[in-house]
Amino acid sequence: MLFFCFLSLSLCPKMYQHMSLLKKTFQFSWIGLVATVMLLSSCDNAQQSHDLEFDRVHNIMRYSDSIPRTVDSLMALGEINQMCADFYNMSYYMSPNVNRSSAIADSALMRPVVTEQDRFYHFLIAANNSELEYTSRHYESGLRKAQQLVNSVDTSFINRHYLLQTGYLLAYSNLALSYIHLERSAEGEKYMQQVMKLIDQFEKTSVNDSVAQHNWAAKRTQFAVAAMISYCNMRQWDGAEAWMNRAEKYLQNMADNPRVDKSHYPIFCYQVSCVKSFILEKAGHHQEAAQAYDDFMKNPLSKSVVARINSVSYLNSSHRYEEAERNINDVETVMGQLGMKMDLETLNGIVKLKFDAHLGAGHRDSALAVATRILDRLDSAEVWQRRDKTAELATIYDMSKKDAEIAEKEAKINQMRIVVLLIVIVLLLVFFFIYAFTRRRAAASLNQKNEQLLIANARAEEASRMKTRFIQQISHEFRTPLNVLSGFAQVLTDSDAYLDESLRQDANRQILENTNRITNLVNKMLELSDVSSRTVIDLTDQVSVEQIATDAIDASGIDDADHLVFEMQAGDEASSVRITTNKRAAVRALALLLDNARKFTAPAEAYGHHDAADKKQRAVLKVSITDTLVQFIVEDTGMGVPANQAERIFDEFVQLDEYYDGTGIGLTVARSFARRLGGDVKLDTTYIAGARFVMTLPRK
Repeated sequence: MLFFCFLSLSLCPKMYQHMSLLKKTFQFSWIGLVATVMLLSSCDNAQQSHDLEFDRVHNIMRYSDSIPRTVDSLMALGEINQMCADFYNMSYYMSPNVNRSSAIADSALMRPVVTEQDRFYHFLIAANNSELEYTSRHYESGLRKAQQLVNSVDTSFINRHYLLQTGYLLAYSNLALSYIHLERSAEGEKYMQQVMKLIDQFEKTSVNDSVAQHNWAAKRTQFAVAAMISYCNMRQWDGAEAWMNRAEKYLQNMADNPRVDKSHYPIFCYQVSCVKSFILEKAGHHQEAAQAYDDFMKNPLSKSVVARINSVSYLNSSHRYEEAERNINDVETVMGQLGMKMDLETLNGIVKLKFDAHLGAGHRDSALAVATRILDRLDSAEVWQRRDKTAELATIYDMSKKDAEIAEKEAKINQMRIVVLLIVIVLLLVFFFIYAFTRRRAAASLNQKNEQLLIANARAEEASRMKTRFIQQISHEFRTPLNVLSGFAQVLTDSDAYLDESLRQDANRQILENTNRITNLVNKMLELSDVSSRTVIDLTDQVSVEQIATDAIDASGIDDADHLVFEMQAGDEASSVRITTNKRAAVRALALLLDNARKFTAPAEAYGHHDAADKKQRAVLKVSITDTLVQFIVEDTGMGVPANQAERIFDEFVQLDEYYDGTGIGLTVARSFARRLGGDVKLDTTYIAGARFVMTLPRK
């Protein structure tokens, strides 16, 4: 029988040496790297906090001289809650006082999980609890708790934090190793393979976290060593050899990768060498076994008590009894110096090894003396063991009593606080009610008058602003066509003036165009007034998308413009898709956009200013239909709009180029109509060949 324990992460070395080194025969503590003694870890956890405030408390605990005292202090200050305190207390007592740690866990797991922090620590406590069952050899109970744990969480929660992943892995490892110890190797091997898959999966998810990624490489080696030890402990040498080969390969990978955490590398080497010597000895390869034993003894950890016990076990199995006698005597000397008790498991382990060594060496008298010693101390060992359990139960009872007293005091304090708080709240409510009532009645009329004055003032200012803009813009827009009409009227009414047919037709055309220009200007002003009123538009017309486009083209006259080439691009769907809207408003909004494209593609009034005035320009109307929207896209090759003016052009009376005629209200009206129809009009600033306006309407 071999003895293993995790030596490198002890909080208090002397305490660790006094704890039950010999109780865990060939046990493996996965939580030794993370959750069980994660507050003792030197490399894994401080860099892994992603969404929970864990690192600050974790670092305080790592460097604390007394974990329980620190936990009490942080609880008193309100820095941690009860679930967090239970987790650290449980982790602290797991090695020296398993029963107390188990009692803390049972109490914590009964508490309600309220916050995300509670859920975080509740999960880690449950993982530790399953580890307690395994290390205490309660394999059936450990299986049940570990299975409940892995079935109670989802991967999204596990992947939130490196520690949660490790706790999840701990539960699976406890399942696998417990099955091995229950001689259910097939099920154990299945869960072992699942553990390796989880390690690979977690390693991939931590690809952007170099620390966690390389620590998973160490975890892979650690679990292979654990599986090897469990198989060897159950004398299943084929399984032990298979996992030993894996462990050696992973150890080599650790050695070759300088970024992998190697803080536990010597321990893994020590464990693999030790188990390898037993496997080779059982297979009859005595020379190779002796070489593995020599490698094991060269490891610095071979000087520990546990390593010496394992060396005695190997020497007995290889019939090197005299060496075994010398080593076992050294072990007893160290145990005496540490003041370790001679309990039942010590008698069954170390003293029996000594008996086998003396008997194998032919020293029957010494063997008989050891046997007599075993018999003499058997009763006292049982008494010591019962006394220890009684003392632990008394400690647990005292702790429970203390917790109950604290809870009772806190409940009374909370009750007093609630009563005082309620009284204060009632008084404050009465005071504020009286104050608010008197203030409200006194200020009601004043506020009402102030609001009326503000509204009146705002209306007056807006009216003045609109009046000024109206006068300035309209005076210019009306003056130009009126001058034309006045000039032609004088010519036509002059009896001495002679006009041939072509001049008369041109005069008639100019009169008609400028008359229409004045009419359109008046219509736009009426539309602007309607826009300002924000009246509701009835959406009751069932109209096809194509009909809106064609009516807008006709209304804008863009198809008849001589200075540009116009094209409409619409699929077959445009004629079949019908939307519920206001046809007049939709057509008018699109017509204004088309009129804008016609106007700013170098018309005649821009000659001498626009570089493209002598070129044939292009304008395109594209119709696009999706599941929820209808888009009318108007593109032109005109002068375009600077990106920094993309929103300003939709303001009232804004004109970016004074050489073009117009009132600067067309785009304002178009956007207003579109928005009141449930859509919008926007300028596409990514289009640089001119201007591109996109009008959207809901498809309903």
